Amino acid sequence: MRALRIVGEKQIIVRDRPDPTPRPGEVVVKMRAAGICGSDLHPYRHPTPVILENDLTPGHEPCGEIADLGSGVTGWKVGDRVVVYFRRTCGECVYCRTGHRNVCVNRRSSYGHAPDAAGSDAEYMAVETASLMRLPDYLSYVDGAILACQAGTAYWPLAKLGTSGRDLLAVSGLGPVGLLATTMARAMGARVVGIDPSASRRTLAESLGAELTLDPTAGPVGDQLRARFPDGADKLIETSGSNAAHAVIGDLVKPLAGVAIVGLGSPNFTIPMMRFVHKELTLIGTSIYPDTSFKEICEFVRDHAVKLDSVVSHYFPLESGPEAFQIAEAASSGKVCFTFD
Repeated sequence: MRALRIVGEKQIIVRDRPDPTPRPGEVVVKMRAAGICGSDLHPYRHPTPVILENDLTPGHEPCGEIADLGSGVTGWKVGDRVVVYFRRTCGECVYCRTGHRNVCVNRRSSYGHAPDAAGSDAEYMAVETASLMRLPDYLSYVDGAILACQAGTAYWPLAKLGTSGRDLLAVSGLGPVGLLATTMARAMGARVVGIDPSASRRTLAESLGAELTLDPTAGPVGDQLRARFPDGADKLIETSGSNAAHAVIGDLVKPLAGVAIVGLGSPNFTIPMMRFVHKELTLIGTSIYPDTSFKEICEFVRDHAVKLDSVVSHYFPLESGPEAFQIAEAASSGKVCFTFD
C-alpha cells in the first residue's frame, strides 16, 4: 500500500509499505478520507528520533470502511463505515469506565504517533475494535474524518460552556478547530467574533457566520473588540495555542465569563491571573472529546444542518502528501483533507 512518512524537518515522502494484517481484536480499515490536524504538524515541524528512525505513518483523523477482521472480533463486519477514535486508552481506569476516555490516566501512544500505532495517512490502517465508532449513513466519509478529531474538539468545549443564543462568543484562532467552533456556535444560536492574523482565515470565518473578525496584529485586540461590543464577550474558546493569545484573554471577556482552552502550542502558558481573579472568570480545559459523546455530536450536526466540509479548503490524493502538509503548515488555509478512491 501507499503511505506517508516523515523523513526530516518539514520533509514528508510517499512510499510503499506492506498492507497491515489485523491482530486478534483488530480490524483493518480501508481509508476513504483522512484529515491533517494541527497536532500532526508538531512532529512534521520538529520530528523526534523515534519518528525519524521508525517506519511510522502519521495521521490521526481516519474514516473509512472495514476491509478485514482479526480473530475474536464481534459486532463488526467487512463493509461497516467507521470513524477511528485516535486516542488509545487503557479501558480500565475510572475515567475510561465512566465514559471519559479522553482523560484516561494510563494513555498509550495515539494512532499516528508511535511505531506500533500506524496512522491514517495510508491506504489501510489496523485498528483496535475499542477505537471504532460507527459512522451514520447520513454523514459522508469526509464528515467522518473531520469528526474523528477536530469537529468533536470544537463541539465539546462549546457544550461544556453551555453556549447558546444568549452569548457573544469570541473564537481565538481560526484554524480548522476555530472555524468549526464558529459554525457550531452559530448553530447553537451564539453570535461570534473571530480572531486570527490570517486574512484568508478571517474571510472564511465570516462566510461561516462570524459577525466580526479581528486581526491581532492591527492593535490591541481587546480594544478592537470593545469598539464594537463595549462589555466584551460572554464566553471565549481559545484554539490557537499561542502564548500571545492566552495573554489577552482577560481583555476580551466581561466579568463572570467562561473561557475554554483548547489549543496547545507551548507547554508554558502565559495567562495573567489577576484579570481572571478580578473578573471571577471560569477557566476550563478540554482534551478532544469523550467517544461517548460521538452520537450526540453526529446528531447535532444532522439536526442543525451543520456543513462540516464547509471548513475544508483543500482536498488532495495521498500522492500529494508533501504539498498537502506544506499548505497545512502555512496556517493560512482552512482544513486540508486526503480523499481516497
